[in-house]
Amino acid sequence: MLEPQARPTGRQYDLQRVDQSTWIIRDAHVPTSDARSLVACISQAPLDGVDVLWLNPVGLPTHYRTADAVLRDLIRHGRRSTGTTRPIPIPHRPPVKPGRR
Repeated sequence: MLEPQARPTGRQYDLQRVDQSTWIIRDAHVPTSDARSLVACISQAPLDGVDVLWLNPVGLPTHYRTADAVLRDLIRHGRRSTGTTRPIPIPHRPPVKPGRR
């Protein structure tokens, strides 16, 4: 059984090797005892690169060259998707006067 290691990296995501051909990505902000901490499972592809099983829909590819590339892309995606924007202004008009339509 995989024994997760707590490594305080200061990052949101942590790449952990399970065996020779398998890795997992965990969300470091969620306790390892919580199943929601597991973000992706990565396995060596039969021909070249790695295949990714995303456990939450993130809209990222399922095939990469390396496990490190998966982690980099996930971090980059997280930075883009958490950016806040200014509210959309709503035009203000005076109330309609009674008797006019």
